[in-house]
Amino acid sequence: MRTRATLFAVGIALVAAPVALGACRAAATHEDEDAASNEAADGAVAVGGEDASGSEQGAGDDGGVAVDGPVGATHDASVAREAGSDGAPPPVLDAASSLEADAPPASVPDGGLWIDDGACPTGAVGATFMNVPAYCQPTGSSGLFQCDELANRFMRDALHHPNLDNVVTDDASSICDHAAAMPAYSVWGPGYRDSTGYAPVPGDLVVYPGSPGHVAVIAGFADPATVTIVQQNGDPTVTTIPWNAAISFFDDDSSCWVHAEPAPPAPLPSGPPCGCFVDGPVCGLALVDYAWWNGCSVAALASGVDAQGLYACSGGVFTETTLCPDLCVTNDISDLSGACGP
Repeated sequence: MRTRATLFAVGIALVAAPVALGACRAAATHEDEDAASNEAADGAVAVGGEDASGSEQGAGDDGGVAVDGPVGATHDASVAREAGSDGAPPPVLDAASSLEADAPPASVPDGGLWIDDGACPTGAVGATFMNVPAYCQPTGSSGLFQCDELANRFMRDALHHPNLDNVVTDDASSICDHAAAMPAYSVWGPGYRDSTGYAPVPGDLVVYPGSPGHVAVIAGFADPATVTIVQQNGDPTVTTIPWNAAISFFDDDSSCWVHAEPAPPAPLPSGPPCGCFVDGPVCGLALVDYAWWNGCSVAALASGVDAQGLYACSGGVFTETTLCPDLCVTNDISDLSGACGP
């Protein structure tokens, strides 16, 4: 599948911690069968179906409506969740907004969740959510499609928010602390903001501890006790994790969830030129990711980079040399050189 790398946002400079390679472990998984999403095409709603007309915190960049309380702004294809006094998440919406696991991405309205239920070779699109693809890659692999590669790309491309970690040098588990230090995000869970009475919204991230840890994109509630997530470097691409309404938190070993607060669109990379950072060709998506992760500039980004293109560098300038007919695959994130696949 040919996709175009979008350029709405760029990573900001973060202090690189001396930690392990940002490969991800698989999240605790549960059977995923036609889970229902909680998306609303017409903006935010509150629990019980009421209008989101509380004290407004400000509208999102893309017209999402904010609601009263720390859930903050919402975005396209999301629902603001403000839990009732018992801390329970809102009910699943009607069947019209259920996940469409058997439809091609172009037919899913408003950025809804699409799942490819066929074979999932490395580099193929396993799912899309809010128009951002999650690429297939076996659990624990060292290729480009790490869990935090998806988390950063989702926040940048879907929500126009800044980068959260350097996928090569940082663990995915560092995202809770990184996000907590950034005004564009709020972080919920033990050791962060008190989640009592609140629940995550579609488009938030759930983060797991350890080295390297794991992170996934929340697509919505399948039912009051089950959250649907989209992930990379974990199998399957779309699965579910448990939610405990009694404690207003996930019923597993997760560390936090991260919510995108109202913020100006993150700018394109404007640091020093990235230069020829790899010997040999590099896939377009890897080229764009590298610039975001490191805050350096690549002139080709100004005119658009083809995610499935191969780019060669000469004199610090990247030029597309080949458009891969199927997939462009980066086998080792520590090297980032690419080749047409499979």
